[in-house]
Amino acid sequence: MGLPQQDFLRDAMLELGLTREAFAKRIGAPWETFKKWLLPAESGGSREMPAIAWSLVREVLAHERLKRDLETVRKNPEKKG
Repeated sequence: MGLPQQDFLRDAMLELGLTREAFAKRIGAPWETFKKWLLPAESGGSREMPAIAWSLVREVLAHERLKRDLETVRKNPEKKG
């Protein structure tokens, strides 16, 4: 079994340094839906996140990681010679 969606979302928010509201906006999820994704699976109000949302969050994380890597390279270019 993979990472529960609640942990996946919380880890992504932490990595990006975004609040719940900001993260929901970043991925274009309605706030009420996003809150349901964060509820424990046993909760009556919990809602399973669709596969497309998992993919989108992975893409956002990959994009932000690449941006950070590029910024690091630009700040510390390797000297040749």
